[in-house]
Amino acid sequence: MKKTPLTYYLLKLNSKIKSPRIKFIGLWLLHKLGKRYLAVNFDPVNQCNLRCKMCYFTDENYVKKLKGIFPVEDLDLWAKRILPRALKLQVGCGTEPTLYKNLDKIFQLGKKYKVPHISLTTNANLLNSDKLESWVMSGLQEITISLHGVKKSTYEWLMGRGNYEKFHKSLKIISDLKKKHPEFVLRINYTFNEDNFKELNSFFKVFGKYDIDIIQLRPISKIGETAYNNFSLQKIIPVYDEFIHNFKQKAKENDITLLAPASKNNLKERASEESLIYYFTYVYISPSIFWKEDFDWKKETYNAYFSRKKLGTKMLKLAFSSSKNLKEIQRSQNLNYKVDIS
Repeated sequence: MKKTPLTYYLLKLNSKIKSPRIKFIGLWLLHKLGKRYLAVNFDPVNQCNLRCKMCYFTDENYVKKLKGIFPVEDLDLWAKRILPRALKLQVGCGTEPTLYKNLDKIFQLGKKYKVPHISLTTNANLLNSDKLESWVMSGLQEITISLHGVKKSTYEWLMGRGNYEKFHKSLKIISDLKKKHPEFVLRINYTFNEDNFKELNSFFKVFGKYDIDIIQLRPISKIGETAYNNFSLQKIIPVYDEFIHNFKQKAKENDITLLAPASKNNLKERASEESLIYYFTYVYISPSIFWKEDFDWKKETYNAYFSRKKLGTKMLKLAFSSSKNLKEIQRSQNLNYKVDIS
């Protein structure tokens, strides 16, 4: 049986703790004890080689504003400021990280600061075996591949400029590399909508030959003015429970960890109490953004900012806040899947 990364077990444990109050107290304790709890999400370049129809890169006005490359000379200070508290470093969030020429340096820094989980999210159209092995040797532990269609026609329609054959070639490169580095993790992220959902019934027939460790299925959500604008799930909801039951069984047979909405009710809810702790745990960094606007990372450490903004006090106040107040601070981006680890 494949070994599931520790962070996924922590995610499952977190989902079992229903009380946000306990989570806030837990976060406060983790900080006081000098432990890791930050999810650092880093886009080193504001560019993408594809124009996926469900992505804001199809909004020309938005893309015009999205410029910049994170200076390589600032990477050491970036790492010093934030990585000592990072539980996970995810490189690639809303852009294509393989366009950045210094990925090795980022992974090396993650390894230097002993980040427990270092992951890369990519559309996989620019991968080659030499690059990938170099990244793994530098510290990369997981690669997450974005996929929006099982069939070639759907894949290339939804993933504008994407090449279906290149995608399959990349999956083979990764699977071959895993023979040499069996601890390396391959994760597939599939965003489904009413036009690509039915194809998931053929997922294992098409992709079962590759050494996949984790599959995430997530419903479409609005992330800007995108070319694809059908956000309805009405055709999916009536058939979802039967589908997810069968898909879960197939995943188990293939020794794959599944991240997916547990039932059609989870599809409808769209909200999660996980968003309550995002303010304290989710760190987003890009060439134009470094976490919070008032955090002067070139002059201030994370711990100094934490103290100056009295974030520990805020955590404790929220821990003893009313349910009404907790709901008011929920944010729009939420986790709505559960972790199924056999």
